[in-house]
This record gives sequence, C-alpha cells and structure tokens, in this order.
Amino acid sequence: MARSKGTALHGEVTRVLPRSLIVVTAREAGVSQRQRKVNVPAFFWTLVLGFGSGRQRTLAGLRRAYEMAAGHTLAPSAFHGRFTEAVARWLRVILGQLLARTCESARPLAGPLSSFRDVVATDSTVIRLHDLLAGAFPACRTNHTKAALKMHAVYSVAAAGLRSLKLTAERVHDGPVFQVGKWVKDRLLLFDLGYFRYQLMSCIARNGGFFVVRLKKNADPEIVGVHRRWRGRSVPLVGRRLSEVLSRLQREELDVEVAVRFKNRVYGGVRRSATMRLRLVGVRDTQTGTHHLYLTNIPPERLSPSEIAQVYAARWLIELYFRQLKGQFRAEDMPSGKRHIVEALLTAALISFAVSRTLMKAIQARLRDLSHRVSDERWSRLFAEAARDLLPALARPLARGARVLLIHVERMLLHEAVDPNAGRRLLLRRVETRSQFELRYLRAAA
Repeated sequence: MARSKGTALHGEVTRVLPRSLIVVTAREAGVSQRQRKVNVPAFFWTLVLGFGSGRQRTLAGLRRAYEMAAGHTLAPSAFHGRFTEAVARWLRVILGQLLARTCESARPLAGPLSSFRDVVATDSTVIRLHDLLAGAFPACRTNHTKAALKMHAVYSVAAAGLRSLKLTAERVHDGPVFQVGKWVKDRLLLFDLGYFRYQLMSCIARNGGFFVVRLKKNADPEIVGVHRRWRGRSVPLVGRRLSEVLSRLQREELDVEVAVRFKNRVYGGVRRSATMRLRLVGVRDTQTGTHHLYLTNIPPERLSPSEIAQVYAARWLIELYFRQLKGQFRAEDMPSGKRHIVEALLTAALISFAVSRTLMKAIQARLRDLSHRVSDERWSRLFAEAARDLLPALARPLARGARVLLIHVERMLLHEAVDPNAGRRLLLRRVETRSQFELRYLRAAA
C-alpha cells in the first residue's frame, strides 16, 4: 500500500527539520543509545509541540503527550530518565541550525530601514525557576524569588527571529554580556538604557555598524555642532550643555552633534580616556511638549530626526517576541529543580517558536496579497492551538488519518491567520512606512 503524501505544512516542517537530522544529531549527542524504549523523533516533537497539552507544561503532561503521539505507553521513570545533559546539548545543536537557516531566509527591509543590511534589537528577559536552582541562577529579589535566569537575546528584524542568545543568572548585568564585532558592519543596532555604554557605541562605530539608543536622563553632553539651522531668534546651542538649552527649545526637532568623554578598557595596565562625537536628535511629543532624545551615529543625510524615532520603534519587536515566548509557548513553565531539564525545556520552547515562524512564512506565501494581515501574536496563538494536532503527524510516519487531520488544520490556519481588521497595520509595516500620521504611536511605543 502506497504511503500517503503529506500536506504543505508537513512538507515545510520536515524540510527544515527532517527526520534524519533529528536522529543523527541525537546519536552524535549520545541521546539515542536506548532507542528501543523511547522513539527519538517522537520524543523530540513532544518536547517541541507538547506545550499545547494542558493548562501548564509539566513533565507528566509531556509524557502523556508522548504516549499519544508515539502510540505506546511508558513508565514515568523511563520518560523522566531521558532528560539528561545530553538531551539539553542535543536540543541546543538543533536550535543553532534552525537559527542559522532563519538568518539565511531574511527578507529585504523597506522604507527608512532599507539602507541597512539588517536591523538588530537586543534585550533580556527574566524567567523564574525552582528554589533548588538558587546556586546556579541566583535571583535579584530573593524575598520572593530565590532563583531566576536571564535570557539575553539578539533579534534580527529582517529574519523575524533570534540571531543569538545567552543564558545567565538574573544578577548578571545586561551590558557586559552583549558583545559586538565585525558582524555589525552595515547593520543597525537598537538597544535600551540597560546597554547604554559609550564604549559599546564606540566599538559599534569602529566595526562599521550603526546604533540608536535613548539618551540617559543624567547624561548632559556638550553641543559642538548643529546639523540644522533655524530662522529667526533661535536659541544658540553650540558650546552649551544640553541641560542649559533643552527647556527653552520650541522647535519640533533637535539635530545636533555632541561630544562625550568616557574611559576605555584597561590595556597594558593603563586605562585611558577617550572623546567621541555623536549625533543627538530630539523629536517633540505633541501631547507632553517634551522631546524624546536619541543618540546615534547615523549621518543626517541618511535619516532625519523623525525617521530616527520611527526606526527606534522597531526595538519593540523583541519585547513582543518575549511576550509570545512566555505566553503562547510557555517558556516560564519550568517544572523542575534540575538545571539540564530547565535548559532543555527552554531550548525546546525556542525551537517551537522557530518552527512556528517557519510555518507562518509558508502560510503567508499561500495567502499572497493577504500576507501582510498575518500578525505575529495572532499566529502564535493559532500555532499553540494547532500544536497538539501537528504532534502525532510529525512524531510517526504519516498515515492517512493523520493526513486528513493535517488538511483540516491547514485550512483552519489559512482562514484564521488573516486579521479580520483590514485597517490594522503591523508594527514593522508602520516603521517601514514614512507616515507622519502614525509617528505619535511609534514614539509612544519606543
């Protein structure tokens, strides 16, 4: 009897994560030494898609999801015993390959973002853990949480996914974890005040990259140049500190050059001071009357002050990523006090997110002219609901009954993925569109 062919969704997932890749990487990591008891592909897809079973992600719930997908029962001890350090290592290898493929499928950016090779946002999020992990991941506020990890993520806007990530304890500060090098060339980096360091800005500029960051409230740089002249009796700026002129400004936009002094890292036992010139732009908020201030090294002829504020709103995309990861993909459900189990479950959630984005791109290609109405958050909710139906079809060779179910799932996704509000525009499209009408929303989001 001929084997039934899979659907488009099934083919897209197996193209990105073929069964052979799962089995080979498991063997290399030392996971599949006792394959007769646990089916490795079924175990993998249970970790990746089993979060959709039950209200919370638990090891018992994952075991039951595995039994439904694999078609045989398993003792709790046999299933829990599979969660080893080798499994965490195995999942990290697969995640690394997925992220590399995601970056390869990056799409060209439009509008004010089109002149950059990519736009990269970096930030971190905290995940609370079992108290038994307080030694490995000490938390900051031990009066209510003794253990918590911090996930430092670098998000690619063009690829709509992670570029890299690091896991540390919550007590580790964001700034020193983020490292830049030659990879930032021709890319625009967006980061918040947690990464505000002049040394970082200088390193980005030396490597041919660009950045935009909000100005710290206690920063008071000296103005050494003006990029835009105003008619009439405008406030003189050159040679003055920002605090001396900011409250007197009535102009809608501020575009000046400032000089900042900072200390470099210690080299040869000596720590030297350095001076750097940066572009300071400000955009007036029509509601509050105050200026939103940004530091950047993007030249004035490349982006105007309003476009700088417009571009910085794209940093909110990484916040949306964290919200979906914790909400729909249950990255915060850590039902164990063992470090390697926590790392395995978190990595599985990241793989789930990457798989969901792969399917979203396939659905958008099928929708064609309606693809712009598929929002990330709406899709994440749909994928979470469909995960339990996708699990048995991916865990075992596709049978006819599973294929029929997949056809129904695909029809549902094609129908429900389109936002019924045709006038609602996604954040990235707002950033890429130079619409003055929407700038107020973008500044508020930034």
